Amino acid sequence: MIIISPSKNLNLSNENLSNLKSKPEFNDQVKLITKSVKSLNRKELKSLMNISDKLVELNHQRFNQFDKPKNTFKPAALMFSGDTFNGLSIREMDSESLDYAQNNLRILSGLYGVLKPFDQIQPYRLEMGTDTSKFMNLNLYEFWGKTLTDYFNNQFKKSNNNLLYNLSSKEYISVLSSDNVNAEIINFDFKKKVNSELKNIGMSIKKMRGLMAKFIIENKIQKPEYLENFQWNGFSFKHYIPETKTFLYVSQ
Repeated sequence: MIIISPSKNLNLSNENLSNLKSKPEFNDQVKLITKSVKSLNRKELKSLMNISDKLVELNHQRFNQFDKPKNTFKPAALMFSGDTFNGLSIREMDSESLDYAQNNLRILSGLYGVLKPFDQIQPYRLEMGTDTSKFMNLNLYEFWGKTLTDYFNNQFKKSNNNLLYNLSSKEYISVLSSDNVNAEIINFDFKKKVNSELKNIGMSIKKMRGLMAKFIIENKIQKPEYLENFQWNGFSFKHYIPETKTFLYVSQ
């Protein structure tokens, strides 16, 4: 299994990539969350999300239109359009890779919990780190934690595979109780070498996560040692850090 984070940037244009269509797993939980968010006025929504007045208006409208027949529905991996999804480049994949992605790639989500690439979703903004405890009595980590841990454990049991390639951010991977996940969680880091020192690459790390997800999908990587073959634009494998189970890639 491969996990990535969602994006705040959305692409709402019409497009038909494949015949793959699926529904989100946790519809009842989504209804509960949207009902709770709909109860907030604009001022409360602004305080909750810490966003501009323009974005408050947009997201207030989106939550109030949620599940209405005329609302936009689109596959998750096509609707999300941030750097991770630019790196993933799912529109460039052949049908075999799309099938593999649908079976093995999962997008963590504050609203939907977890999504397959071709789950039909609606426009929304709700980050996993949003503190919903004031109006739901639970934050989203508490709301989703056991549900998602159980979900992934069931996925591992069905597939007879116990590898979880974590290409999500700390905000999102934290929703899973790592001690209770029946899998070996493999982490990734990307650095740039500057004057013999390794430096963080800032926001570029999001694109690298997407590129690595694409590499795993297109090459159907089932054994971690094959991750050492990844190369892109000067980035290549440096070494494995056993303490954190992290594959480190460095750009010279």
